[in-house]
Amino acid sequence: MVNYDFYMDIAISKAWESQALALPNPAVGALILDSNNAIIALESHKVFGGAHAELAALKTAFINLSGDTKINEIINPFEIYDYLVKNHNGYFYHTKIFVTLEPCAHSGKTPSCARLLSILKPSEVIISHKDINKPASGGIDILKSSSIKVTYGILENKGRDLLFPFLCMCEKSSFILYKIAQRLNGSFENGIISSKDSMIYSHKMRSIANNIIISQKTILTDNPLLDSRLVCGNAPNVIAIGRENRLEKNLNIFKANREVVFANNIDKIALNGFNICEGGANFFEFIKDRVDCLLVFLSPNMQKGRNFFSDFNGRILQTQSIGRDIALWIKRD
Repeated sequence: MVNYDFYMDIAISKAWESQALALPNPAVGALILDSNNAIIALESHKVFGGAHAELAALKTAFINLSGDTKINEIINPFEIYDYLVKNHNGYFYHTKIFVTLEPCAHSGKTPSCARLLSILKPSEVIISHKDINKPASGGIDILKSSSIKVTYGILENKGRDLLFPFLCMCEKSSFILYKIAQRLNGSFENGIISSKDSMIYSHKMRSIANNIIISQKTILTDNPLLDSRLVCGNAPNVIAIGRENRLEKNLNIFKANREVVFANNIDKIALNGFNICEGGANFFEFIKDRVDCLLVFLSPNMQKGRNFFSDFNGRILQTQSIGRDIALWIKRD
């Protein structure tokens, strides 16, 4: 007897490893079991326009089931789709596929995962949460019409928590994330706190963010680059918040090809898309009423200094390891 909750929990945890990196698409994880209920694939949706979690997992599972590694050379999602359709040879007939979100029914930047599954015909598709995005929904109906067993609602609350950034984008066209690094004792000042892995993750988020929001005081004090150099990505636009514009053109934020905007009232700015706020405790208190989610990188060391305290009411959605750090995703209650 397969423990659906156990395997879905693994798929959800995998999806959290890429949380926010595929925005405006949702974070999704997929896991595939072979006929002996052994895990033969575990993947997530890593980047907007790249292979969806199901497609990435099917690619990995195909290699493990067939021994054919030619597909490894294929990156384009439509080409992966075509290769699997032409060469699947019934390898997936006795597999079970766990996916955190209903497979998409439509084809856009990537092919329809539901239609691919209807061709590959796994014995069962197990889903955590139905897709609330109308253009992409309908995958369950496609699977059922192909006589594929479908089970859904597995760890549904966890599946919905995973979708929180995506749901914010759907409901109000923006997701506002406040990112802060602190030590075990709560101190957040004096030097670099985050591990290299956490910094790389932050730079990945920056590379796809629409804006990075920061206090003018921090810009003038630290003269940060605010780019995504660790992943060779794009630099987000900068929104600097302060009382009076004192930004000089020789500051590092002006070195990248992007827009830099000064504002003395954050409430007058339309923050569409994915917005990352970076700073310390004081700036968080100033902007917290606009924040959807708090991301805390907790470093396993202690150092004397001011602690981060707030009356922000939140609920922890996920706790995960990133290198030596612990990342906590905290949703506004």
